[in-house]
Amino acid sequence: MARRASYRTIKSNNELGCNTETGMRERATVLLVRHQSVLLVRERGGPWLLPGGAVAFDELTIVAAIRALHEDTGVEASAAAFLFQQVSAHHLHHVFRIAIPDHVHLRPKADARFHELLWVEAHQLAHVSATPGTRAILMRAMGGGRDSAKHAWGREGTEQEVSAGVARRGR
Repeated sequence: MARRASYRTIKSNNELGCNTETGMRERATVLLVRHQSVLLVRERGGPWLLPGGAVAFDELTIVAAIRALHEDTGVEASAAAFLFQQVSAHHLHHVFRIAIPDHVHLRPKADARFHELLWVEAHQLAHVSATPGTRAILMRAMGGGRDSAKHAWGREGTEQEVSAGVARRGR
């Protein structure tokens, strides 16, 4: 029998000072950037999301981001830049930026939960059916929120991030 992973949930102190479950889970969320576009993923018929996944109980958030990106797209990254944290209805997102060069081609893995991938430029976002959490993260990354991370969307990756950060699987 396979052991089920234990994922981190957010706890807070109630009025008695006791740790209580908030119902929120931690999620490592990836802003995967190529030129002026960001990658969105979705299950068949669902809303568009940023790649990412739950953070395991004993896992670093950056490791979770790199693992989830590989699970969703097949991209193996070794470098990611932390941008910010964002709270949505059910998640505390730890948002990381990874830039990839042109020669890396993405396609959903056969066993991935996401079956569709879409590169979106900033001006196209209004026409994309995304979750409120995804929209909030993208707006903040484009400079529309407090603690603006505008550089996250528009700048090209650092040399280290591009050259050492991504390797294609199956070379």
